[in-house]
Amino acid sequence: MGRFNFEIDEAAILKAYRISSLDPTRWEDIDHELGDSIAGAITSGPGAESELADPLGLNPRGIDVKDLDLDSKAAVLISSKSFDPKAFLSAVHPNAAYQDLALGTNHLRKVLDSRSEAIRILVGDNFDHFVSVKASTDALYTDMREGVLTPENEYGSKMIHDKLKQASQKADQVFLPILENASKAQRVRSTLGVFERSKFFFNLPGSLVESIELCGRFEAALRDYNKGKILLDSRPDQLVSGGIVSGSGSLEPQHKRIVEKVWGAVEKVMAEMRNLLINQLTDPSRSVEDQVKTIEIILEMNTSDDPVWIYFDSQHQYILNHMRDSHQVCVTRIQDARNEVSDSSDSVAASAKDLQMLISGLGTPSMDGVVAKGAGSEVWIAILAMVKNVSEVILTSLPPFWKIAKDYMDGRFKKNVGGPSSSRRSPQQCRTMALDIVKLYISLLSEFFTLSDKAVVSLSSAAPTGGIPPFVPSTSNSITTAYYVSKILSEINECVNDVTTAGLAGDASSGLRSLLESARWRFEDAMCETWLRDAAKLHHLETWELDPDRPAITIYLSHLHKFQTHAATSAYKIAGGIDVALSRPTAKQIPIGRDFAAKIQKAFIDSVYSLLDGLEVLSRGDYVPSSSAVEKAAAGLTPLDVSNHDTRLLLMTSSFGYMSKSIIPGMLNQLESALGITIGQERITLMEVVEVLDKTLFGDYIKDKSAKLGSIIRKGVLDSGIDWYETPRPTEVREYMYEALLYLVGIHSQVTVVAKNLLERTMNTLVEDVASEGLTCFQQVKKFGMGGMLRATLEIEFMHQTLVQYVSPAASDTLTAIYGTISAAYSRKSTGNQQDNLQRELAGVKRTLHESRRSTAIEFLCFKPTKDSNSKPSR
Repeated sequence: MGRFNFEIDEAAILKAYRISSLDPTRWEDIDHELGDSIAGAITSGPGAESELADPLGLNPRGIDVKDLDLDSKAAVLISSKSFDPKAFLSAVHPNAAYQDLALGTNHLRKVLDSRSEAIRILVGDNFDHFVSVKASTDALYTDMREGVLTPENEYGSKMIHDKLKQASQKADQVFLPILENASKAQRVRSTLGVFERSKFFFNLPGSLVESIELCGRFEAALRDYNKGKILLDSRPDQLVSGGIVSGSGSLEPQHKRIVEKVWGAVEKVMAEMRNLLINQLTDPSRSVEDQVKTIEIILEMNTSDDPVWIYFDSQHQYILNHMRDSHQVCVTRIQDARNEVSDSSDSVAASAKDLQMLISGLGTPSMDGVVAKGAGSEVWIAILAMVKNVSEVILTSLPPFWKIAKDYMDGRFKKNVGGPSSSRRSPQQCRTMALDIVKLYISLLSEFFTLSDKAVVSLSSAAPTGGIPPFVPSTSNSITTAYYVSKILSEINECVNDVTTAGLAGDASSGLRSLLESARWRFEDAMCETWLRDAAKLHHLETWELDPDRPAITIYLSHLHKFQTHAATSAYKIAGGIDVALSRPTAKQIPIGRDFAAKIQKAFIDSVYSLLDGLEVLSRGDYVPSSSAVEKAAAGLTPLDVSNHDTRLLLMTSSFGYMSKSIIPGMLNQLESALGITIGQERITLMEVVEVLDKTLFGDYIKDKSAKLGSIIRKGVLDSGIDWYETPRPTEVREYMYEALLYLVGIHSQVTVVAKNLLERTMNTLVEDVASEGLTCFQQVKKFGMGGMLRATLEIEFMHQTLVQYVSPAASDTLTAIYGTISAAYSRKSTGNQQDNLQRELAGVKRTLHESRRSTAIEFLCFKPTKDSNSKPSR
């Protein structure tokens, strides 16, 4: 590797920096090649680098000029224009002798001569070329002077000038746009520099749009806006400074317009954000948390609008309108359902069939499914949907509204008191708005169900209102009514509890509770009225099928019992005795008010009377059972002819007996226990009515039989033409007595088949009537002979012994009176030994009685005393 040369060449430095001195004091720009300068003098001329050798030849090592300054060097170097021989000799050969200088002079001459000789040789060798070039040059010069260099061509410069002009134009076309674009690029770079330093401010509109539209980050957008506002208020000049603004500030208006334009875009975005947030406040589907956050954001924006009242006004109006619309739509559907329900004049049979189906389903696992499909269920479902929809509106809308209202009344949304977000409206107006919503809810339900303040209906008016409420479907029965009004009441109760739990106190809470009580009262009216209506027509459910467990009554009584129990329980449940919100069958009973208890008590007693009237209708002679009922009764295990009036009288009499002993007392006891009341007088009156009806029906059955038997007895005693004084000793029981006893056999058979529990009562009564009729007839006989006395005694004794099982104490007394009457009317004839004759005749009568009893034992076997013959008569 070669050695580096670190020696300083001052001339090269002066030429490179175009200065005249290494210690300049001012700005210079010197051309050393053209000017008369020391650096140019040192390096000018051919072979300047080699002339450091000594021209006198005295110093073989050459001249050392490193330590000389530029002026001295310029004077010493023979190639310099400033060469000075004296300076050369004094600097290079200061100590040279004369002889040395003479030798040097000779050496210099020889060098010069050799150079001149070389030039002569060069010229001689190239003279031909010189001549040729000289001739060519002269010819060219002549041509140029005569052609190109003429004055017309401006001595050859015109063409060049034109070319340069064209080149300049072309350059302008080509390079001027480039230069302009370069200038613009420079300005853009300068502007970008400004934007780079203030890119947050200039990117603010776009970042706000991104935060709002793409992300929904309103809080971040508000923070960025506040940050930009601080920059604009505190450092507006720094947003566009830095290399663009001149000292004179001439661009300041332009910068101001830029800032105003950017900030105008920001304000436009924020206005859109504000509108978007206000629109969100009017969206009822948003949650409370989202609405609260939106209100707080708008408050921080310091707008002229009060977001809280925007929310309150829009939500208040929405809830009211939504509730009205939902109610109206549901009312229309209810009316459509009513129109579809059949309400023809022959609906009694259809309603009875529907009621029969529902009663059969009571107490079964599928009870709810059966009841829900009862007549009028389409209308009830529509009514229930109306209550659910209206309740859902208030339940989903009012609690969020009231929560924000409570926060506002507590001062949560009053950060800028006195600022643009403050309002002159009283916070208590929120309570009024909530009360408006509650009042509308109460009004809509009250109007539909025709509710009135329960306080207006005093305790003295505890009875049903005298008509089924108009909201009850015309085909609905008490079971369907109880099922659906309980569900409706449950919905209202749940709504009232939820709204009250939300902290809505005062008039709203009391109004809702009053609504609940009024609904209970009105629904109790509906239940009691339909209960009474169904009780009045329940007898249409009689199918005359015997109860397998109690053959003396029909299964209709079990249906009657289930119906009455379910109706009373439902009325008690509606009155609040059992929480309608509880579905557990073991729900704890709750005491109810006296007014409800009085209403239920009266409805129960009235329904029992209606049921008794229905039983009485079934026993009438003009009542005609349906053909299907007749067929079912005839095809049963115990065939019955229910088209026969006597059969129905027996069944109804038996039914009255069972009701008086079991059903009515049991239901009354349950009613007293549930309502916490005592109905002693009503119980007595009711049982008296049952007893009267029982006696009436039984009397209707006995009346014809007793008359028939009386006719037979009268015919045999008085109308047969027998002479009781002259008739001989009897040898047989006359036919009329057989006829009477056989008639009793038929009655015995009928009662045994239809209502065996009435057998003893029936037979006892008929025997008493027969005995009474016999006494009456025998009292009309003036006197008896021995034969007549024996005949009368035989026939009465035959009847007495045959019917001894059914001879009651009253009948026994009557028979004793008959014997006394016969004995008192006995007139002895004046014959021989009358006492012996009497004893003999009595013995014959006893034999006749014995033979008659023996011969008719099979015929009258039904009258044979049984083991329980000593039991008391069944009443």
